[in-house]
Amino acid sequence: MPDFTTEERSYIFAVGAHDNQDSGVYRTLSSAAYFLPSMAIGCYGLWEGSFKMLGIGFLTLIVSLIWGFYTEWRNAHIEQTGRAIFAKLRQAMENRSGAD
Repeated sequence: MPDFTTEERSYIFAVGAHDNQDSGVYRTLSSAAYFLPSMAIGCYGLWEGSFKMLGIGFLTLIVSLIWGFYTEWRNAHIEQTGRAIFAKLRQAMENRSGAD
């Protein structure tokens, strides 16, 4: 068994506890919650011919995109932790198969 750090152990327990939220439906609905309101406001602005509402829809879309970039940047550390865990597991598996 590889020697995991405290951070790596907490990552393993966190990922193992939330295996049901990794479906494509969950991710799609989660993303839609950010973009559908922007699209609805923009469509309403087009329907009414209101540049003000169209601009508000565009601004909310820009804010949603910025938030998406921020969360991807924030999750980069989590991804690095996951890669470190898998590297340790791979090394342990290679060492074990070499001993067999």
